[in-house]
Amino acid sequence: MLSIREQKVMQILYKESANKSAILISPTDLSIMLGQDNFSISQVEKLVKDLNTDGYFDLVYSDRRGETVYCISLTNKGKGFLRDKKLLKRNLIYRLVLSVSFAILSFIIGLILKRLF
Repeated sequence: MLSIREQKVMQILYKESANKSAILISPTDLSIMLGQDNFSISQVEKLVKDLNTDGYFDLVYSDRRGETVYCISLTNKGKGFLRDKKLLKRNLIYRLVLSVSFAILSFIIGLILKRLF
């Protein structure tokens, strides 16, 4: 399961790589796209490296006028990122509804048993 910061990075990379085989993006551009969360470049580099290790995309380091640039191509796991996120949300809601249903059922059974005895 990805952390909130990793999810934000993956959302940006997923959105940028829509209908493309690979994208070029620098750590500073990625930090700017993350917006007001104040990600430092070293934090962005660590997040990108961790996501690459987890297999969400293939990462190649490149150099553009002295600046490090990432060449990122999503793997199947990365392409299924949004689907996995939706499934996780659906499973969470299902478990919540199931827990509430069992709590209500046990309350009703408790009331019935209280009246009987």
